[in-house]
Amino acid sequence: MEDTVVPGPMIKVAAICGSIRKASTNRGLIRSAIEICKESVKGMQIELIDVSPLPMINPDLEVEGRFPPAVEEFRQKVLAADSILFASPEYNFSVPPPLKNAIDWAS
Repeated sequence: MEDTVVPGPMIKVAAICGSIRKASTNRGLIRSAIEICKESVKGMQIELIDVSPLPMINPDLEVEGRFPPAVEEFRQKVLAADSILFASPEYNFSVPPPLKNAIDWAS
């Protein structure tokens, strides 16, 4: 009799990098986490969510409860995630503007 393995639910992780630099060390850390997860962690998927297309937070951009397309796509990915992985530099003893902007849009 064969053992049947029923896979459990996939854990979805939204990875957000606080730097928008192409050669960001933090973005590299997320890419490494994605590769390690693919090779070694069954049942978990990490997706890097790019925050660079997000406009600066502005409540005037929300019209009749709808957000700009880039914001809506970002929000849906965050909502679909089971957890969020942040990798970010520190600027002037605080979070960098791209990360703060993303957090504001997500909330």
